[in-house]
Amino acid sequence: MPKKDTEIKKKFSVNLILQWFKTKSIRWIAAILLVLIAGFLIINNLRGRSNTSNSYQTASVERGDLIAIVGATGVVEARQTAELNWQTTGRVNHVFADVNTKVKAGEILADLADNTLPQSVIMAQSDLVTARKDLEDLINSNTVSAEAYRNLLSAESDLKDAKEERDDWNYNGANWDRIYSARSNFLRLEEELKAYKSVYTAVVDLPAQDPKRVEAKTALDKAQLARDKALRTINYILGKSYDRLVAEDFADYEIALSKVQDAQREWDRGKEGPNKDDISAAEARVAAAEATVSLGWLEAPFDGTVTRSYQKVGDEVTAGMAGFRVDDLSELFVKVDISEVDINRVAIGQPVEMTFDAVTGKTYQGKVTEVSSVGMDNGSGVDFEVTLKILEPDDQVRPGMTAAVNIIVSEIKNVLVIPSRVIRLKDGQRIVYVLADGQLKETKIEVGSSSDTQTEITGGDLKEGDVVVLNPPSLFQSNGRPPSFVRQ
Repeated sequence: MPKKDTEIKKKFSVNLILQWFKTKSIRWIAAILLVLIAGFLIINNLRGRSNTSNSYQTASVERGDLIAIVGATGVVEARQTAELNWQTTGRVNHVFADVNTKVKAGEILADLADNTLPQSVIMAQSDLVTARKDLEDLINSNTVSAEAYRNLLSAESDLKDAKEERDDWNYNGANWDRIYSARSNFLRLEEELKAYKSVYTAVVDLPAQDPKRVEAKTALDKAQLARDKALRTINYILGKSYDRLVAEDFADYEIALSKVQDAQREWDRGKEGPNKDDISAAEARVAAAEATVSLGWLEAPFDGTVTRSYQKVGDEVTAGMAGFRVDDLSELFVKVDISEVDINRVAIGQPVEMTFDAVTGKTYQGKVTEVSSVGMDNGSGVDFEVTLKILEPDDQVRPGMTAAVNIIVSEIKNVLVIPSRVIRLKDGQRIVYVLADGQLKETKIEVGSSSDTQTEITGGDLKEGDVVVLNPPSLFQSNGRPPSFVRQ
């Protein structure tokens, strides 16, 4: 073989060997690069999962007590309230009650001077006399019943006069129950004093050191002291010395009251004689005249306390002008508006907790006493009025104060509860996301009662100790959108 061909073959062989080594290196390098890239992706993915797991907000499923409440605000009100307005014109002649005065139903609070009243009211006084006379004449067709009724009218008139005479001695305007209690105590001690005087009179001729006389004198002095103290008490209450004239006027009032009661019973027994319808008509005319005459004063419509007094003696008043406000403070209530969403959870008798901005650091108890059956449109929904009674209020709670109330609609113990915010709604089913071993699991649940922050779990795959996620990532949500939050 020629030398030239041999050199060509050697050169060709060397090139093939170099080409083979070059291709093999590229493959190894590519393989190594692929391994490195895969490792990087795996590590990065694990790191991302770890970071995502650490970013979850979680809560544990646990057992506890659940108190479901319905909250609202309202204003404190008295049991009864009345604004008393004048129904005619005139000048105030007397004011018998001031603010904070406790009054009885029918008690006159103020009156107008007769000579300042309208002619119609003055004439009604004459009409009243005539109406009463006509009624009396009507009853005269039966002598017994007529006389009985006349005696009743006379007794009522005498009672009125006796009452005025008695009331004139109450200079301080004191409560009559208090006056009569003090008077009763005085009369009892007065009789005891007479008895001790009689005992002492029987032994007064004995020697001064005789034990019987000493004992009788000691008892007499003690009785005298007690009687004098009782007398000073009634004098203080009346603002007037309880002398003989005062005592006679009190006694005359009691006699007149007894006569009215006797006359009323007599009239009740004998009034069946004349026509009942005619009598009713005549009595109606009397009542109408009395109603017109009564325009000259204001009286308490129920037992209560005067909370506002607008006039003083000498003031000129007109029809519609405010005179007094009377409140029955024996019980206090709060009225609140409850949304139609919550009204079916509220029932009479449920306990209530109340707080007031004006009373710091104290919670009052109450109960539901009334739930309206008809709602009122408030412009953005329908509300129902609920009345709450304050149990054992103190002097710090007053009508007009704003109250924040929580009606306890249900209270259950030792149930499985979770935060309400973890619950989602997916395809009509309530679900939560449970975190276990760094993985999220969609879990179906059934719910029961709920409070403002917690919900009872009544069924499903959730169990005590599970960890639920409050902020699941979007990849676990349907159609790339967050599931709806379930509002309880």
